[in-house]
Amino acid sequence: MIELSPFTVSNDADAGYKTASALAGSRMSSQIIDPHTNSFFGAPITIIRRADAVAVQFVLSHAGDKQDIRNKELYSSVEAIEQEIRKVPGLRVEQREVKFAGGDKKVFSSMRGGSPVSFASLVIFADLPLEVRVVDRVKQIRDILSATKLVGQTKAADGSVGLYVKNPDQYRREILQKVVDDFEILKKAFGADFEIMPNGLNQKVRSRVSGEGEVELWIDYSFTFYSIRALTHPPSKL
Repeated sequence: MIELSPFTVSNDADAGYKTASALAGSRMSSQIIDPHTNSFFGAPITIIRRADAVAVQFVLSHAGDKQDIRNKELYSSVEAIEQEIRKVPGLRVEQREVKFAGGDKKVFSSMRGGSPVSFASLVIFADLPLEVRVVDRVKQIRDILSATKLVGQTKAADGSVGLYVKNPDQYRREILQKVVDDFEILKKAFGADFEIMPNGLNQKVRSRVSGEGEVELWIDYSFTFYSIRALTHPPSKL
């Protein structure tokens, strides 16, 4: 899941939606690093694909006094949300983390760390067809949560919103084919005076938000250029 956040357009060569994590791991722009190493690192070839779903994360919490009531009401609230989500085609919910805290509040009141709190972290996934906007899907999910009656003292807190791609590595073959095509163009352009070696093509497929409902996918690879002339006629040592 790629979390959505306010985006930045950095320059004409690398425009698009970016999350904070994507900015930190942004692709290197094309440049020659050091002429003595015969290495050239270029911006990897990418592909743009529609995200499979929108994902909305939220947390239910309960800080009631009695352990049995606290955990029962929290679990009942989770069930109530799951029932409402199952009524809507294209939506599903997953439990990511559930903690049913033990002990009554009075037992912990004099202990370090405060009173026990039970919580459940859930993620709702909504399919994202071409004709559906991300904002409309997010509103639909939040409307369902707002209309669902939580049991007892259970409270809900909004979490992150993101785009979900099921198994990004399914696009590896397609990305590699584009890299190979680019590699063949480079070999023809530089001719027989250079040997070109790709590096890093065994890495996992990476992804980031590219536009509304779209995800950019790539593999962080590079090319190393070896001058045949330099290899066969090394400079003399003074």
